[in-house]
Amino acid sequence: MNRSRGSRSLRRSLLLGGIALICGLTSGSCAVPFDPIGLVNSVRVMSVDVNTLDLATEDANDFSGGGSYARPGDTVRLTMTAYDGRESGGEPLTIVWIAGCFNPPGNQYYGCYQQLGEVFASLSGGGPPPAGLIGTGPFFDLTLPADIVSDVPEPDSGERVGTAYVFFLACAGTIGPVEQDGDTSAGSFPIGCFDASGNQLGPESFVPGYTQVYAFEDERLNQNPLVLGLSWDGATLEADAIQEVAACTVTEEERKMSGCAAVDEFTECTTVKLDIDVPDDVAEADPGAQDAEGNELREVVWVSYFASGGEFESETKLISDARDGIQGDTRTTRWVPPSEPGIYQIWAVARDNRGGSTTTTHTVTVTD
Repeated sequence: MNRSRGSRSLRRSLLLGGIALICGLTSGSCAVPFDPIGLVNSVRVMSVDVNTLDLATEDANDFSGGGSYARPGDTVRLTMTAYDGRESGGEPLTIVWIAGCFNPPGNQYYGCYQQLGEVFASLSGGGPPPAGLIGTGPFFDLTLPADIVSDVPEPDSGERVGTAYVFFLACAGTIGPVEQDGDTSAGSFPIGCFDASGNQLGPESFVPGYTQVYAFEDERLNQNPLVLGLSWDGATLEADAIQEVAACTVTEEERKMSGCAAVDEFTECTTVKLDIDVPDDVAEADPGAQDAEGNELREVVWVSYFASGGEFESETKLISDARDGIQGDTRTTRWVPPSEPGIYQIWAVARDNRGGSTTTTHTVTVTD
């Protein structure tokens, strides 16, 4: 839930009478039962960053080339940022990658199910998987076929674009097959997550998804947004910096209250001003994109914030607009620490509208 507090006092004044009447006539506590979107209290996948092997360096581990766009025959590395924020803990987090789907029918993810039938069968105990199509852990390398573009029929307009789908599973348990469900062409994903007793786990313990890598006929690339660091109260943090901040006295339950029982933790507690440090030219030109006057447009770049505790004033902020470019003070947000002391994580994911992303992670110690 993206909750802006800038106009909260005004809303309280306008609605005070009505809310007081509602609270007086009901037995409820005026609690909002939803957690903020940026709060990571379950198994979550914050991002999958894609980087292309830089062939110019002749280094097999230098994945510093383009991001979500690659060329036929290129090798790309997918890097997942995932976290298990459940209080109960349990089984360790298992990450599985499933590749081998290129240019599916209709260019839809569910068109991959037939292509990946052999791979799905191997995950169900039906024999070894095809080489190079299954991976585990936070990294996965994929080589695009040399014919990923030439295999695409000539379109009526524009150039040909090849697409690779890579599925991923983040499971706090064991991967296994599930029965197909649904009467649409999409059906249901044929792989699930199970606990030690064989019970299928829900979304708090299992995140399936996919990412796409594109190959254009003109071999254009898309660099991921360049991030210089996370700005903490105006100072850019070193990559391995661990920040320390005092706990907020407003409890988690009090933060969920609304109306007559609401407490504004952003007023009651010390907050941290956060920004993502990027160069002014972080947004690349977006080929073929023009405004109504024919002016070339650039990428739209924004940042998504996540934390394993506490709350953001706004979890998503615009960094660079397609026409106006880099934003000023409006791109900053505030984070209020949790009420419980401990070790917490904050993630900032800079994204562009062409599928590029760069993830920054920092550890925060919350004290009494």
